[in-house]
Amino acid sequence: MSISLKTHKLIWGRSGNMCAFPDCKKQLVIDETSTDDPSVIGQEAHIVAKKENGPRGQHPLELEKRDKYDNLILLCSVHHKLIDDQENEYTVEKLHDFKNKHETWVKENLTLDKQKIRDDELYATYIQKFIELTNLENWTNWISYMLGMWETFPKEEFDTLKKVPNYIVSRIWPQRYLPLESSLINFKNILNDLVRLYHEFPDENPNGYSIEKFYKNYQREKFYHNQEAYCQEAEIMALEHYEYHVALIIDLVIELTRALNYVCDQIRYFLFEGFRIEEGVILISRTDFFSSQSFRVEYRGGERIEMPYKGLKDFMTSRSGRDYFVGSGINEYYFKKNAWE
Repeated sequence: MSISLKTHKLIWGRSGNMCAFPDCKKQLVIDETSTDDPSVIGQEAHIVAKKENGPRGQHPLELEKRDKYDNLILLCSVHHKLIDDQENEYTVEKLHDFKNKHETWVKENLTLDKQKIRDDELYATYIQKFIELTNLENWTNWISYMLGMWETFPKEEFDTLKKVPNYIVSRIWPQRYLPLESSLINFKNILNDLVRLYHEFPDENPNGYSIEKFYKNYQREKFYHNQEAYCQEAEIMALEHYEYHVALIIDLVIELTRALNYVCDQIRYFLFEGFRIEEGVILISRTDFFSSQSFRVEYRGGERIEMPYKGLKDFMTSRSGRDYFVGSGINEYYFKKNAWE
């Protein structure tokens, strides 16, 4: 359990980006300068500690509710340390009183862009659902099954991931942060092509979804007909196409990870500067029988445009210019119906 993006927006927005300790009201976001980005110095303090052995942790509040908005108060680092060092003085009841009075003061005394606050909270709600559908927190682990020697999509995760395109398309977007919305559409476009390609040669099994080894059909035909040279050319073509197909799907998974990192960049820029700062970028992991290796994949330089993914055909050639790729070249099979029949 961790603090959700929506909770981050609620606690910061309703606190006016200020410390809620009485008479402090220190600004907790330092504006950017000509040489530096904005600096976030505020801390989301738990009223009842996240763990039972923490400050005020011996409390009946359930552990799963301790990262919720109602149990958090925005403080500067000095007052966060103070309330935790002196937990007998700063009781649960007193801290709730601090929070309520501060948020009331903010509402009555600050000129807030209420529409922006509502838009931000709506974006945060949508993004939180996106995080859940992609299983973002475990992305590197679950996607590694497709990128490793198993070449299999875990069933539960892949079935849930396939819900993302409809979810993105069906939202009523505020259109306040268009680059953020575009980054989600970019992710959706890649995922649509990935799912479509998987269904060219699907193979569902108890472990999940793998790619049918369709080249073996030609080998079986050759065996049953007992002809040494039976469809030898077709067999070679089928094997080459299978290897191309697997590489293309792997490259699309890698591209999807780039797009996911791009979404995270936009979240940090428009919604919450601290999003995944501790966890860092999302990596991919490739494993064989002997070793495991991790790679950082992101859009770079001129790739960081509104829609970095320009469609499957363009990607077949542009992927070789990305920071990491497996296959290359265009295969017209994917654009000519029944080309291999």
